[in-house]
Amino acid sequence: MDRDEVYTVAEAAKVLGITDRRVLQLVDSGELEATREGSRWKVFRKSVHVLRDSRRASNVTTEAPEWPPEAREVLEEVKVLQRELGRLEGRLQITEVAESTLLESLERERARADRLETELREERSKGFWRRMFGG
Repeated sequence: MDRDEVYTVAEAAKVLGITDRRVLQLVDSGELEATREGSRWKVFRKSVHVLRDSRRASNVTTEAPEWPPEAREVLEEVKVLQRELGRLEGRLQITEVAESTLLESLERERARADRLETELREERSKGFWRRMFGG
């Protein structure tokens, strides 16, 4: 696949001004076209640009001057909440990665502890003279 035809999830997120997690949600919902290569998603640039441009067009229509001031205030509040949601989704993603990493580390340490405990039992089962002089 040509590098000029696709974005990574992080690149698509940057172009759209959203989190990586939100990009993956858009891929899952079919709003963004993507292909999976191994464990990584490649998001088609054309799909990203179409979504970005359609969002820009909808923002122009939602900010029409004929809207009453109360509606514009609510719209602004919604935008603030969307940004906060994006930040919280980012934090959640970081937390999930950290948790996964810690669980993997815990499993490795448990396996290591089990192995050392087995070695210690084997060593203790040998007699004093065998431990001193080998065998």
